[in-house]
Amino acid sequence: MTLSDVGLPIPLVFFRVGIVVPDLDVAIARFADGLGIGFTDPVTQRIPLMEVGDSVTPSFELTTAMSRTEPPYYELIQATGDSIFADPATKRILYYGCWEQDTERRLTRLASRGVPPDVIWRPAPEAAPTAIFSRPDRTGGRIGYLSAQTRPALEEWVRTGKSP
Repeated sequence: MTLSDVGLPIPLVFFRVGIVVPDLDVAIARFADGLGIGFTDPVTQRIPLMEVGDSVTPSFELTTAMSRTEPPYYELIQATGDSIFADPATKRILYYGCWEQDTERRLTRLASRGVPPDVIWRPAPEAAPTAIFSRPDRTGGRIGYLSAQTRPALEEWVRTGKSP
C-alpha cells in the first residue's frame, strides 16, 4: 500500500534520474556491466504534444530503458531531436524525476514563483500535463514533475522488464 492509496499526497522526493545517452544499446550494456544491474527492454514512447516555450511539437518520440532496481531508477534516454533530449545533453544527468499528484497545480505554483517550465508533455491540447521539466539549474540538472497517474504502468514495466 502506498501513500496515494490512502489519499495522502506523495512527498516530493526523486524516484529516477534521467540520463541522455548517444547510443542506448551501448549505454545499457555499460551501465548493466558497470553497476551489475538489469534494464528493461527499450521502449519508444510517443509523446502526443511537447511544448517548449511557445513552440508545440506534435507526436514526439523518445526511446528509453529503465533500471530494474528499486527507486531511484536509472532512466537511459536515447539522444534525439533538438530538444532537451538532444545530443548536447549527453554525459550528465538531465533531470531528477519526482511524482506529481496534480500537474496543473504544479504549473500554477511554478508560474506564481516566476519559474516557467522548460518543457511540458501533454496527451492532448488543453489536457493536464503528463510531465513538466524545469529549466536547468547552475549544474544543468532539472526537476521532472511526472504525473502520478503514470506510476502503475512504469512500475509494471520495471517489474517485468516489458512495456505494459
